[in-house]
Amino acid sequence: MSRRHGPDGESTYGSVRNRFKSWSDDNPRPRSPSALGFPDIAIPEGVIRTVALAVGLGTGALLLGLAAIAYYASGTWAGIDRSGAALAYALVGIFLTIAGLGASLGTLNHILRVLRAPGGHH
Repeated sequence: MSRRHGPDGESTYGSVRNRFKSWSDDNPRPRSPSALGFPDIAIPEGVIRTVALAVGLGTGALLLGLAAIAYYASGTWAGIDRSGAALAYALVGIFLTIAGLGASLGTLNHILRVLRAPGGHH
């Protein structure tokens, strides 16, 4: 089966491609709004940083609150001689404390030091 046609011997693929290109140039597809797009709202940079600071510190405070609850639960389990549960809640409290401090200090570092520093040369 021959893949060539016409007197010039052009390929079928090239012919179809050229016809589709001319048709699509004559009939442009209407642009639809992107599902991922956000409306352009003029928000001052200071407001964005304040909201980011509140979210970061709020997350850190939430994690530290959960750590306090874990330490309390550890104490109550130890009070009724359940050392395994007391140890488990103490470890959870330690990890939540590390996470809460990391979230708070990381947010403060990013907002107060990283974003204020001049950008690096790329």
